Amino acid sequence: MEETIAPAMGSANHVNIVAADSEKLNNSITIDSKISFRPFVNYLKEKLQGGSDTRTRIYSYLIERFEEVPALLEPVTDAHVLEEHQDLLDMLGTTLFPVVSEQEKNMFTMSVPYEFSVFNYSTPFRKLFIDETEEHFLLPDGTTAESLKMAQCALIYEHILEKFYNIKLNEDPHLVYPVEDKKTGMKRYYKLRYDRRFIDIMPKGSLPQIQDCGVCLNSLRILDLDRQLEKMPLDLFEAEGFGVWIAEDFTIQESLDAIKKVLLHQEACDTSIINDLKKNIQALVGYNEVEVGLTPFVKLNNRFVLDETCAKHGLVSKNWKSGDAESVATYNMCVGFFSEHPEPMPLSILDEKVVEVAPFTKVLLDQGFRSYIIYPIQNNDGLLGLLELASPVSNQLDQEVMNRVEKAMPLLSLALLKNRDTFGNRIEKIIKEKFTPLQPAVEWKFAEVAWEYMHKQHTEEAAVITGNVVFDNVYPLYGAIDIRNSSVERSRSIQKDLKTHIQLVDDTLDKLQTSLHLPLLEGLKFKNFTFSQAIDNGLPAEDEVRINEFFEKEVDPVLEHLRSSHPQTQELIDNYFNLKNDYEGYLYRHRNAYETSLATINNTVLQNFEKQEEIMQQSYPHYFEKYKTDGVEYTIYIGQSIAPNNPFNMLFLKNIRLWQLSTMADIARITHALIPTLPVPLQTTQLILIHSQPLSISFRKDERRFDVEGSYNIRYEIMKKRLDKVNIRDTNERLTQPGKIAMVYSNPKEAQEYQEYILFLQSKNMLKPGMEMLELEELQGVSGLKAIRVDINLDNQ
Repeated sequence: MEETIAPAMGSANHVNIVAADSEKLNNSITIDSKISFRPFVNYLKEKLQGGSDTRTRIYSYLIERFEEVPALLEPVTDAHVLEEHQDLLDMLGTTLFPVVSEQEKNMFTMSVPYEFSVFNYSTPFRKLFIDETEEHFLLPDGTTAESLKMAQCALIYEHILEKFYNIKLNEDPHLVYPVEDKKTGMKRYYKLRYDRRFIDIMPKGSLPQIQDCGVCLNSLRILDLDRQLEKMPLDLFEAEGFGVWIAEDFTIQESLDAIKKVLLHQEACDTSIINDLKKNIQALVGYNEVEVGLTPFVKLNNRFVLDETCAKHGLVSKNWKSGDAESVATYNMCVGFFSEHPEPMPLSILDEKVVEVAPFTKVLLDQGFRSYIIYPIQNNDGLLGLLELASPVSNQLDQEVMNRVEKAMPLLSLALLKNRDTFGNRIEKIIKEKFTPLQPAVEWKFAEVAWEYMHKQHTEEAAVITGNVVFDNVYPLYGAIDIRNSSVERSRSIQKDLKTHIQLVDDTLDKLQTSLHLPLLEGLKFKNFTFSQAIDNGLPAEDEVRINEFFEKEVDPVLEHLRSSHPQTQELIDNYFNLKNDYEGYLYRHRNAYETSLATINNTVLQNFEKQEEIMQQSYPHYFEKYKTDGVEYTIYIGQSIAPNNPFNMLFLKNIRLWQLSTMADIARITHALIPTLPVPLQTTQLILIHSQPLSISFRKDERRFDVEGSYNIRYEIMKKRLDKVNIRDTNERLTQPGKIAMVYSNPKEAQEYQEYILFLQSKNMLKPGMEMLELEELQGVSGLKAIRVDINLDNQ
């Protein structure tokens, strides 16, 4: 029987017990531990039941052989006993690791139970984990005594808790070794896991209550190891048998875990981490001479662009320059090639024939590479980037290597996706710093300029790039929803509050004079009365300033002094200052009522515009700029240059003009319906400026907004600024009136187009019948303006 079993251990001349270097261990962790083969024999006897005939014969033979050596069934205290029966131990190793296993992968050793002391190790194990003199069991470099203590305790307590408390811990104690492969020079990783099936552990006394220990019964983990050691000390137990350390090549998983850590530790994924990713990919491949390239492909406005910071991490692309036409052409050729051929290609032999099919590989052939793997990385949105492996050795890079890197593809796809997001964030940051937050309709143009700035930012050109954002031949539409007599209403509310404040000052001074006889108080009271009379006669702006200065610089200092010098006045003066400083209180109620009404109207108008604008953008992309004054003003620009990929037709301009007119009618009805709910019943007026000629607009960096270009186009801006208070010619009547829409024009053809829109909206009962054709007074720098004015059906729902 013995002759049919081939040794798997790689016999040694002698068997000795090799311990780890004590300097690396925490010597406070000790357990009564002895080598014995009785637990193994008992294990085999249990397996005899229900086993196959062949396995039963093998198990019976082993049991018989071990029982012939009683010294091995008792605790072994002398290593010579092991050496005397080395043949039996070799047979034991073959049983545990059958001959069908690859010899070089049989990396295992037997060990003293729960100690870092080993014996009877296989030859592959010895080469990696035992020193050359076979005096020490090597522990992983950089491992601390504390981490070894935690691993050792986890192994022991896992056994104890499962056997005596029926608790299975959520622990996976193992050791990870980084080892340099002498053949390839690459670092490989091995994981040592511990098999305790042949160890029997027994208590020496009564067991403690698990509730008193450091084990969390919810997470099934040892949360407090020191408490666990105190309440359940290891000298309470004894272990007998032998453990088995089994080494597994962990390089692939360790490389994948390292890539995960790189991605998890970086919120953003810029090109600075690509070198870390490349190192881990090289470890995954396992060849020191193999070079790795990882090139993210980034997009701008849905087209691929050559970013030098990304390209420099590739193999074929590392010398490409974004300003070089040949580099850009090669880049576009590669993107097209990989988009058409997205499947990975292992080229075991890189030669001229390959160059004919893929010309971009010539640079690699010239550099001496002879095998090459191209792995395009993509997702549902298309190409994300390219992984490259190149070796100077023919046939080194083959399908087996590609299978290894295949495991990393999901992680690399995630890295490239994050890199693409980071690139987008860089573009957006430049836009916000150099321009302003923008609407999607024009953001593409700023992205182009930001991209130009980004890859030229270290040159002299970058200083002038950001001023060149222009849209030519766009049609403007201007509208204003103004608050009727807003300045009058604001002045009236301030006047009422100041009158209340003057009355409070007067009452406070009267009460002070009942207990204090100071001529200064009479002087303040007289001046206060003078201001009261002035307010009754109106409130010019200069009087408002003078009254506030009177409160701040004359009344307040006197009251502050009296409060500190005459304690009997403190309550009265405190009350005055409390009322004065309560900006939500009755001294400010009229101003607050006006501001609340104004804000309610403006917010309602803006919300309506945003809702309507979202719908209109779907018709044709355009720029919509709105801003609050004492109402809401807006400018719309539409034209081919804003949406170069969407063919422009004048029908889109007519559509948005009709939308503008109907929206003005809707807003007038909405704001009219608000009046009963407003603290101050403010009314709105509606104004449209018609301008049929296209113009050019450019972004003004200083004001962070668009403005028109050219002397002729400046006239349009002048009209916008001076129309709000224009009168009808030869009258004092303001053009803009509540319940009406005024449309200002200078070209009779413009009026004809809008008359058609008016008739259409009158047919829908949105506007009342009839229209006024008006001539306007001359404005400074502008003459010949006319207007159409129509009544809105405010009751139409």
